[in-house]
Amino acid sequence: MKNISDKYSEYGALLDQFDKELDDIYHDYALRHNLSDAALWILYVVHGSDAGVTQADICNGWFFSRQTINTALKGLTQQGIIKLDAVPGNRKSKHVALTPQGQALARQIVVPLKQAENQVFASFSDAENQLFVEMAGKRCSLLREFLKRK
Repeated sequence: MKNISDKYSEYGALLDQFDKELDDIYHDYALRHNLSDAALWILYVVHGSDAGVTQADICNGWFFSRQTINTALKGLTQQGIIKLDAVPGNRKSKHVALTPQGQALARQIVVPLKQAENQVFASFSDAENQLFVEMAGKRCSLLREFLKRK
């Protein structure tokens, strides 16, 4: 019989593999649309925001480094996909918005991606979706807490 740590190590390895596979799924989708991962997520976040987002919102809410987001924003700006506007009263912060070209691109790339995600969640019951989200959040919170002590 395996000891308890072996049992949990197997769970951890399986979940890490699933996390990596999910990263690969999104990465492959971005590549098929000639985007970097960061550019895809910027389009995803900006397209889905009614209130608008700042560079800091993207970095903090989606766990990207400022350098990664700045580099991706620079490229998207040069391509005419997004525009950066100063946030009133804050000289450092920039509001990220889609240009008309960016809106069209988001409709082609982000909308089908979100539809696919919605189809996945629609295949689960409401209780399964709620439990899945709760457990994923709890896993992240606990792992962050435990690793801070190491």
